[in-house]
Amino acid sequence: MVKKTIGIIGPGYHFEKNILSVLAKNSSLKISGILRNKKTKYKNFKTLNEDRFFKEKFDFVYISCPNKLHEKYIIKSLKSGFHVICEKPFLTDGNKLKEILFLSKKKKKLIFETFMHLYHPIFYKLKKLINEKKRGKLRYVVSNFRFPSLNKDNQRYKKKLGDGFFYDAAVYQISVENYLFNNMSIDKKKIEQLKIRKKVDLRGYFTIKNKNFNRFYFWGEGQNYTNNIEFFFNNSSIYVDKFFSKLKNQPTHIKIFENNKIKSIIFSSNEDHFENMFHEIFKNYNKLSFQNYHRQRISNQIKLINTLSSIK
Repeated sequence: MVKKTIGIIGPGYHFEKNILSVLAKNSSLKISGILRNKKTKYKNFKTLNEDRFFKEKFDFVYISCPNKLHEKYIIKSLKSGFHVICEKPFLTDGNKLKEILFLSKKKKKLIFETFMHLYHPIFYKLKKLINEKKRGKLRYVVSNFRFPSLNKDNQRYKKKLGDGFFYDAAVYQISVENYLFNNMSIDKKKIEQLKIRKKVDLRGYFTIKNKNFNRFYFWGEGQNYTNNIEFFFNNSSIYVDKFFSKLKNQPTHIKIFENNKIKSIIFSSNEDHFENMFHEIFKNYNKLSFQNYHRQRISNQIKLINTLSSIK
């Protein structure tokens, strides 16, 4: 069996902790090169400079570099004929989105933004639960993705690299709008938000109000760790802890509050949503419907980011 090849751009802590082991144990895939600006410690993999990297014949590229470099490497990868898997945020603005969509269609290559929480069974179960009519109308949603301050050398504190925590935390809550509610008709007049900023956006909130239901999203650093989402209906509520980010070997729960009782649905700690995501990609990457779906989702996500970013 001929293995598919993948090149890695800018592997950092997240890649080393969560992604490398998943790719390395895939029997049908070979990591064939790593582009890294500083001296690499990956002794088992070929390290390439930028010019040499984009002359390789990779099937896929995995982009794990700082946010502000995504645009450059997505375009170079598509022009080189690679399928593109990119960590969130895919882009921090939409200036080159049309070019990227054009290249993806022309080259018949997948573009994919990695939101791993979408590939955990808890997400599929949640989608089913919130659509059950017995709970009545969905009234409002409250979500938190907040965490303590990081080391000040972290790229997220550097405008030229990470450009803040809106792109690291709030994008997850924007993905709820995109992947769970498919809400693309957001009126700027129905959005309120606050950003606390120094050199970059550190923390804040945004609310989205419309005739259907209201959403209250709190995000950012410098706070107690909180990672959850809760849905309030006429007759019940559904709460999910550790929704956006899940530790390995730790069970996750959905708690349903109704009829003065609490029902808890426990999900096995053995479930690996990172593996699930890559299984989905490698199974479907050449299908036109799969490519079109992810082009549209990426486009929607960036439009939502731009809408929020344009509100002062």
